[in-house]
Amino acid sequence: MVNRVPNIDGGYSRKGVLKDKPRSMLKSWKMILLYLKNHKAVFLFSMFMVGVESLLTVFAPNYISEITDLISDGLYSGVIDLEKVSYYGLIILGLYLFGTIAMFLRNYLMADLSQHVAREMRNDMQEKMDRLPLKFFDTCRKGDVMSRFTNDADTVASALNRSMAVFVHGIVLLVLCSAMMLLTDVTLSAVCMITVFAGMGLSSIVVKRTQKYYRSQQRNLGRMYGFISELYSAHDIAMAYSASRLNKKEFDSVNEELRASGFRSEITMGLLPAVMRFFGNLGYIAVCIVGSVMVLEGSITIGTVVAFIFFVKIYMGPLDMISSSLGNIQAAGAGAERIRDFLSAEEMDPEKEGVTAGSVRGSVEFRNVCFGYLEGEETLKNLTFSVKPGQKIAIVGHTGAGKTTIVNLLMRFYEIGSGEITIDGISIGDMSRRYLRSLFCIVLQDSWLFDGTLRENIAYCSDAGDAEILEACRSVGLDRLVESLPDGLDTRIRSGTGFSGGQKQQICIARALLDKSPMLILDEATSSVDTRTEVLIQNAIDRLAAGRTSFVIAHRLSTVRNADLILVIRDGSVVQMGTHSSLLEKDGEYRRIYRSQFDPLRSFTVKYQVLLTGSVPA
Repeated sequence: MVNRVPNIDGGYSRKGVLKDKPRSMLKSWKMILLYLKNHKAVFLFSMFMVGVESLLTVFAPNYISEITDLISDGLYSGVIDLEKVSYYGLIILGLYLFGTIAMFLRNYLMADLSQHVAREMRNDMQEKMDRLPLKFFDTCRKGDVMSRFTNDADTVASALNRSMAVFVHGIVLLVLCSAMMLLTDVTLSAVCMITVFAGMGLSSIVVKRTQKYYRSQQRNLGRMYGFISELYSAHDIAMAYSASRLNKKEFDSVNEELRASGFRSEITMGLLPAVMRFFGNLGYIAVCIVGSVMVLEGSITIGTVVAFIFFVKIYMGPLDMISSSLGNIQAAGAGAERIRDFLSAEEMDPEKEGVTAGSVRGSVEFRNVCFGYLEGEETLKNLTFSVKPGQKIAIVGHTGAGKTTIVNLLMRFYEIGSGEITIDGISIGDMSRRYLRSLFCIVLQDSWLFDGTLRENIAYCSDAGDAEILEACRSVGLDRLVESLPDGLDTRIRSGTGFSGGQKQQICIARALLDKSPMLILDEATSSVDTRTEVLIQNAIDRLAAGRTSFVIAHRLSTVRNADLILVIRDGSVVQMGTHSSLLEKDGEYRRIYRSQFDPLRSFTVKYQVLLTGSVPA
């Protein structure tokens, strides 16, 4: 039995190949209709305009029949009643004029309505993102999520604007046209309907076969977004590794799958107009032949035959509308399906009202905390330690030991498997996530800057004035950089371009200096700066940490010498605990790490041993 792994789209993957899980488009369109309920009045008025347009369109052939009969009779009698011909002509002109106005109104309203629906879908997805656990983003590609916000939402909007009204107009026009034909002549109506329904039967088979192609096309668009997003964000690394050939190969593969799925969906849907046109032409021929025979028999007049020729033309119009709009409708269904999958993804546990700690002192305790990112695999094992208010806690250990995981659990980015974490004696599980995270200011290893001014980046989520911002810049050694910039604090930052890695990190630390939260988390905050800047930033961090409970994650032990307590983590457990001097006196993990960094001979021996065996010597 081959294992099947579920994916975000509700399908499954097998041996790395994405497969679709068959689903009904009706469920997706039910979701779209739920969004339309928020604009019921506008939608119903638009549909009313569709009905008016259809009604005015089907009335015209009867007046054309009257004009035809008047002219035909006049040719035989030699007298044409021009007054009646003019009268009927003005009626036809009025019908088409008001029909055009009705069409403009429904197009205008549907264009506005479709963009409102797309905006609400994006709003719901944005709100959903705030409720999703961090593990969701660990398992999906960033570009695929972006595709749902952009391409899928726009596809739904496009279908509502261009296709839904056309589809409904086609259905209404088909019903009204059928009724008018039956009222005019039953025999010719039957001849016309037989050919049309034969075409519709064949078209329904085509529609069912194309659903999977549209679903595949939307999914492949998401893959393309994901690939391009990842490639662009790491473009410098790709260039450094000369990975253009490898990336080109993967791009060509994704691009070819997108082309193939797009081709299949478009070519199969392209059959519909051809099929309907073929059966429409059969309808013309059948009406002409049967109508001619009936005229010769005296059953109907020539005007009736002419009216039916117009009816067949009108009848084929809605069929063309329906067949041409079905492609967009199916694409929208596939897009809505992906949006629905995103909105139905598993969320974090619902927020409680939550307790507050009043004036937070900063006492933190971990009690027998166990956690694993994957079921059955524990990253932290019975982790227990306590931190007194105002202490500076350093967490050190080799890569993968579980240092950052401790911070992730403290901030409730992930929920603990067992055990308890408390702040001032209150379990963090009893606090709301928003309140809990407001207790910390955090500087991560990966510096994050957004498009905006330097001032906006430093004063992010703060109301600090220029004086405070400049003081923060001086504290981290950014003052010379600010003075050298032509626009100073008003300099535009575009995704951090124009700044070195160290400067970006300094900006992030300056941002933290303005944060008044009672506790501080520094995750490799000085990893991207040189030694001179590290000393400057370390002094700024010491001022920042004064009076605050601080957690410092570091590989470079030079940054944690003055910590009140150092936790040495190995394989998810605390193997040593103490101050810098006390830990150096013991023959343990901390001393081995310290010697590997500060003893030149020992450092060389460690590196050589790692290269040979892949393990760190004792």
